[in-house]
Parts: sequence; C-alpha cells; structure tokens
Amino acid sequence: MDKSFIQNCKEVCFGNRRRRVISCFAALVLIFSCYTWFILPTLDTWGATAEEIAMPLPGDSLVPGEPIWQMTVAKTINAPAEKIFPYFLQASQDKAGFYSFDWLERLFGFGIYNTYTIEPKWQDTKAGDFSTFHQAGMGMRVHEVIPNERLTMVTNCLERDHLLPKGKWEMCMSPLFPIEKGHYIAWNWDFNLFPQADGTTRVVIRCKASAKGNPVSVFIFKHAFAFVSDVMDIEMLRRVKMLAEGTYPLD
Repeated sequence: MDKSFIQNCKEVCFGNRRRRVISCFAALVLIFSCYTWFILPTLDTWGATAEEIAMPLPGDSLVPGEPIWQMTVAKTINAPAEKIFPYFLQASQDKAGFYSFDWLERLFGFGIYNTYTIEPKWQDTKAGDFSTFHQAGMGMRVHEVIPNERLTMVTNCLERDHLLPKGKWEMCMSPLFPIEKGHYIAWNWDFNLFPQADGTTRVVIRCKASAKGNPVSVFIFKHAFAFVSDVMDIEMLRRVKMLAEGTYPLD
C-alpha cells in the first residue's frame, strides 16, 4: 500500500480526533459559562427583589469567613404567617420531609416522604433540635426559632463541641476538608417570614455557604451544593405557597 496514502489517512484520522476534542472542550466551556453566569445566578435569586438579596438576615452571621455562594429565593404567599410557619417547623426527613421532589430525594437514598398536612406532634421544634436530611442521620442543627417569624439552621464544621442526638451527624466532608488542617465547610438555612400590610406574607429563604480548603475541594463543594439547593428550595416554596393558600391537591 502506498505510504503517502497511509500517511494521509493518519493525518485525517488524528486531525478529526483533535477537532472533536477541541469541539468537546469548547462546548463544555460554553455550557459551564452559561451555568456560572446565567443559570446559577438566576436560580440563586429566584423570586427575590434586589432589596431582599442585599438585605442582611440574622442567620448570615452564623457562617464564618467570606461566602463562596449565597442563595436568596422568595415568594409572596396569600396567607398570614401563622398558616405558613408550621410547614417549616416540621421540615425534616423523619417528619414531614421538605415539600420538594421527594421522589428524586428517594432516588438518591435520602429516604424522604413528604407529608402535606400540619401534624401537631411535629410542631415543637426549638433551638438545639436537629433537622435530619438523610435517613443515615445527616442533617443540620436548629439554631433559632421565633414563631411565625424565623427558623434558622446551621452547620459549621469549625464548631465541634456541641452534642448531637444519637445517630445524627453533620456533613463536614472531612476527606475533602480535613479539620486538622484548619479546613472547613459551613452554611446556614434561614426561613424568614415578613407579614405585609395587605394580609399576605413575604417568605424569604436564605442559604449562605463558606469554605476553606484547596480550590478543587471548594469547587466540588460549591457546585455539588448550589444547583441542587436552589432547585429544591424553589419547589419547596411553590408547594408551601399552595398548601398555605389551600390550593394544593392533597387527594
């Protein structure tokens, strides 16, 4: 076989491969750029006004250092705060779930089944309690409860001197963020209710996260955490709105 023909074939094959690699890389850069600059910022602030995004909330001070990510999502609910707050009080994997895509949460092993009615047995949530996220016991500490006004939860892996209920634990991602090196992750989850003059209630959910570690670990933490949190919280607000307004199809 003619050597020049073989050489031409190699150049065509390897040239095509290089072009495919370059094209794939360019597509990935474009997708990630769209996600970083357009999709994530939109989800991070879904329904919130500029004032709500900028305003300080009490739970912000629980997260040390500079945030690597912050979510502020909001919705106006046509109901008084006392009809809304009970749903947040019973939010936990071992209680009412989180009013979001529980089928998806179960798919990833969280073992969550939503309950869409107010259960008196779950209404005694108070500071120092634990909200469970995963059936294996992972969750967050309840930092503050002000009835019909605010519920704040926190995980701060720099604080390890508090007692947790038996079988419960906080996600500190120790292999990626070794505490012995001073690395950590921390975030809050803040439910804030603002009654309006017209009888409606503005609900603002804030989640703020910070981390100290190598850039790869911080990148993994942020992008494994942010998008999912946004989507689940937006759906949570949508369903709580319908529940409080009496329009959710319970049957």
